[in-house]
Amino acid sequence: MASAGSAANAAAAAKFWDYFQQQKEAINALAVLSKDDASQKIRDLDSSLREAFIYLPPYDQKRLSKDLDELRGQHHHQRSTSKQQGFKFKSAVAKPNNALATASSSVTAAASEQPSSADSDGQASPPATGPSHKYTGISDSWVVADMLSLLGEVGTASPTDCELRDITNSVVDLRPISHSLRALNCHRIQNSIVICGPFAGSVTVRDSNSCVLVLGARQFRLENSQGVDVYLYCTSHPIIEKSSGIRFTPYPAELRTPRIEQEFGTSQLGLQPNSFDRVDDFNWLKRQASPNWSIPQASALPSADVWSLLDDASKPREKLIQALVAASQERE
Repeated sequence: MASAGSAANAAAAAKFWDYFQQQKEAINALAVLSKDDASQKIRDLDSSLREAFIYLPPYDQKRLSKDLDELRGQHHHQRSTSKQQGFKFKSAVAKPNNALATASSSVTAAASEQPSSADSDGQASPPATGPSHKYTGISDSWVVADMLSLLGEVGTASPTDCELRDITNSVVDLRPISHSLRALNCHRIQNSIVICGPFAGSVTVRDSNSCVLVLGARQFRLENSQGVDVYLYCTSHPIIEKSSGIRFTPYPAELRTPRIEQEFGTSQLGLQPNSFDRVDDFNWLKRQASPNWSIPQASALPSADVWSLLDDASKPREKLIQALVAASQERE
């Protein structure tokens, strides 16, 4: 018998599949009338697809990503052909394509090997498959994301995804790039701290244990994990599945600096209530509260001076992990 979570995911995936096909037809029809409007629709569909990754099965993710790439390529070809035909009768010179280039990180973040493809208005469209910012195999380290790795030629950050995989005994600070993220995917985070500022996208965490996550996003999902403290600002119901010993508490006030507050505004997360405590446990069907997650008492939370260690120039990794992660393992 399928679990409630599996059934809910299947229903959401089926609904999104129908929505995707409708949007494809609408974009193809709109391209005849207004290619600029069609370009915007493609960008909107790309964003919707990335947000749907939180419940779409891997096969659907790959299939729909491929369909979107083909749609984008077809639309770009039609636009290019239209411009070339126009140039046959005009002496005007075509403007160069100013696609933004996404550079790779100078330390541990690697850009996707798949090149970005420019959409019809000359702006770079990140590939619909694969993360464009990736940290893997990190152990006993303190990593701060490099903003320069996301800057394009005009000095503005291109929207990007981020993937963390196999992180152990480490601190990963994504605050410098958080405002440019669309999605954050974490796999196998162990005895570590991940901190990220707010962004209007989704966070998925899988197969992680004894870690602390500080996040602000529109969607949050945790799967197959144990002993995780989540300091969260989320505008939808957080989801957990096949997980236990999870504690939810609001995004720390001590970390809401003027810059972070500005990002809460630009991402529009701050305009909606924080639903950090409205957790849906897909493996708990009873009316009683799920035993797999809880909200800790204020006395069980770290003191304000602990959070200041995040910005300590000496980067006291072991001290911070001891103060946050070790404390999180002392469950109520």
